[in-house]
Amino acid sequence: MLLATFIWNASCAWWFYCVSEPIGTRLISGTAPILVNTLLMALPWTMADLVRRRFGERAATLGLIALWLAFERLHHDWDLQWPWFSIGNVFAEHPGLIQWYDHTGMLGGTLWVLAVNLLLDRMFVHGRLHGVSFSTALVPLCVIIIPWSLSAWRFHHHVEEGHPVEVVVVQPNIDPYDEKFGGIDAMEQLDRMLALADSAMGPTTEAVIMPETALQEGATVDMGTGRPVYRGLWENWIDRSQSVEHLQRFRSSHPGTAILVGMSSDSLYTDRDLAPAIARPLFRDLPPDRAMDQRWYVPFNAALFLPAHGAIHTYHKSKLVAGVEALPFESLLGPIAAFTVDLGGTTGSLGGQEERSVLRDPSSRLAIAPAICYESVFGEHVAAHVRNGANLIAIMTNDGWWGDSPGHVQHLSFASIRAIETRRAVARSANTGISCFVDQRGVIRDRTEWWRMDARRSTVLLNDELTFYVRHGDLIGRAAVAIAAALLLGLVIAICARRRTRGSGSASS
Repeated sequence: MLLATFIWNASCAWWFYCVSEPIGTRLISGTAPILVNTLLMALPWTMADLVRRRFGERAATLGLIALWLAFERLHHDWDLQWPWFSIGNVFAEHPGLIQWYDHTGMLGGTLWVLAVNLLLDRMFVHGRLHGVSFSTALVPLCVIIIPWSLSAWRFHHHVEEGHPVEVVVVQPNIDPYDEKFGGIDAMEQLDRMLALADSAMGPTTEAVIMPETALQEGATVDMGTGRPVYRGLWENWIDRSQSVEHLQRFRSSHPGTAILVGMSSDSLYTDRDLAPAIARPLFRDLPPDRAMDQRWYVPFNAALFLPAHGAIHTYHKSKLVAGVEALPFESLLGPIAAFTVDLGGTTGSLGGQEERSVLRDPSSRLAIAPAICYESVFGEHVAAHVRNGANLIAIMTNDGWWGDSPGHVQHLSFASIRAIETRRAVARSANTGISCFVDQRGVIRDRTEWWRMDARRSTVLLNDELTFYVRHGDLIGRAAVAIAAALLLGLVIAICARRRTRGSGSASS
């Protein structure tokens, strides 16, 4: 089984090695996720085999389904979270097959694949012994055809709902290795993006969306006067930022337009006791007699929202990439923090936020669910934003790290699943990669080309209705976790009882 799960991961994730980094970084960023996921994927099969030995084939079949679904569900929410290769994601490029994801979420697709394969396996095993009869083939045939037929009917009869708004997404195509993080001046980058947005905007454009880490002004401290002067993207004084001044001038020249833009920002703390555990000291090698002058800061992969009218809002990416943006099991592995993979921009252990906030423009109906890069892979995470009132999903990303490999295409396809689960339109802005719009059926349209400077304008519908999946969350996953836990508890009890029986038998003899 280890060989099978290794082949699965290696064949799907070979593009991890495409990062333009030294060989050591490439080996770490490519090999570690593949090996770890290989071992984790083998666990449900190993446990299902234990169930088979103790309770028989039928229990093992049902147990495998519950154990695998529980694994995928739990793999969405821990320090090594990596739901990228969940089975239900395989249909992302075929939205016509999965319109029922608005009830089941992505795990409904996983359940479908597992059920079909186990039924087919049983049919062929039975067929070798007794021949394949019509009644034997009918069940797997129905399990294949009925969900597909219902989805096809819904796909062709679904009516888009909501208030229409015109949105522009910007793709500046700034090389993440040679230009993005220091190769080109931060203000020059911003001016390029604003010029692209301006070229695509119309008189009725209500929102402009720019990509992840678009603002790279940096947060600096000037000690020239003897007292610290804070400049740049400090969230404590965000209005002082030169980047924000540029954005406000642009907004003033386009009345009625809101702006959502990714940024690398920092937040300052004067009291260590009030700062999060991941806060870093601002001043290095501070003399002992100036220890009271020490400050602490937390870096963020964040988004800045300037509504057409009203106060500026910030959002902090919460689903962080293990080993790049967050050190897994930091309380145990803190001493090796220096070995986190640096892909430029906001790296190391970053801050996040617990609240699934919605970015609202009080002057319009716009209520945005921000999803920064990796966050778009997590269905329940995005659904929580929608449950809190979002009527548009905005994905901000930078997909140029792995070159022209399947990585950026796979990442794009997750937007279709999120659109179906929530019945929300998606506006996707990629620095490099593919920018596009996705309708409520999961159909991608108005897409840009790979590695091309561009901007696109489209009208999307702001839907306020909540799907079953948004209202109730991942019921399949929660049920699978409960069943798997009960099954494993029963297995442990049975093993312990068997050992006690053996022990008492040995004693009596």
